[in-house]
Amino acid sequence: MSYIKKIVDYFFHHDLSEEMTWKVHRRLIKKEDRPEVDSALQSVWDTIGFPEMDETYPKQAFSQLSRNLGFTDRKEPVGKAVRIMPFWVKLAAIWLLPLIMLSTSLYLYWEATHVKDALANVSLIEHFVPAGKREQVVLPDSSRVWLNSGSVLIYPSTFVGERREVYLSGEGYFEVEKNVEQPFIVKARTLNVEVLGTRFNLFAYPEIGRIATTLEEGSVQVCLQDEEEKTYHLVPDEQLLYYIESGDVDVKKVVSADYSDWREGGLLFDNYSFKDIIRILQRTYGLNIHLQTSAYNENLLTVHFNKNESVENIFMLLKELIPGLEYKIDGKNIYLR
Repeated sequence: MSYIKKIVDYFFHHDLSEEMTWKVHRRLIKKEDRPEVDSALQSVWDTIGFPEMDETYPKQAFSQLSRNLGFTDRKEPVGKAVRIMPFWVKLAAIWLLPLIMLSTSLYLYWEATHVKDALANVSLIEHFVPAGKREQVVLPDSSRVWLNSGSVLIYPSTFVGERREVYLSGEGYFEVEKNVEQPFIVKARTLNVEVLGTRFNLFAYPEIGRIATTLEEGSVQVCLQDEEEKTYHLVPDEQLLYYIESGDVDVKKVVSADYSDWREGGLLFDNYSFKDIIRILQRTYGLNIHLQTSAYNENLLTVHFNKNESVENIFMLLKELIPGLEYKIDGKNIYLR
């Protein structure tokens, strides 16, 4: 077993002191160790299993991870209680939350001694939006974030240091209060979006193979976490697509308002695979979609559904777009064949 693997295994299975936890964080964020760290984290994920397994162990693992990363056992501000997340989200979070650690996140603020004292009273707040819901969050600097179904936003109770940093898994529409002395940074999977004051939409669900940053107003700078020298500057009505598997980046002109239409109940699929559309529909409507065939998984579709379109109309249109597709609706269960 490699040295890094030993560190990761011990980190996830033992309670460590604050000092030791910080030393582990600093050790694991070294760029030269990134491939080995990723492999070790994947191994931890593999040992945890999948949603069909017993629920008890993943809950314990999530609790242990939260303690190790410092996201629990801290006093929360009044009215900011951490939400209870469903089982499948906890499974996903076990893999997602280490990305905060690997991208340095708030922990790098500890490099400044004067900031360390300020951080002593700062807690990290996790806001989860369940399937079928959309919610709005007001951040400590009065910036506002609209969160789509199945999204997780992690942010500090107070912004300290030189930057305002938050972490998003899912989809969020941001209205950022301008502060030229404290840039606002959203960390999402493998990229960072930096702004001063602007409005933009960020789509970064863990199971979808792309991340989309769509600018509505102001300007943003997007950089890949593994290639910080590569930065992309967007202007209003531009969208940056980053494809996870290939590493390709595509910047194009769009009608930005279409991509935030979900806040009012709309749905836009722009060249999405059928399997990704199914995943998004499950989250948006709280459905259980049973795929009884994989024949249509790679079909690419572009379709814009009206606000609060009914499930019946959505699948009726999908059937027209995909010849041969058959479906049966039974309450919240949809059977596709």
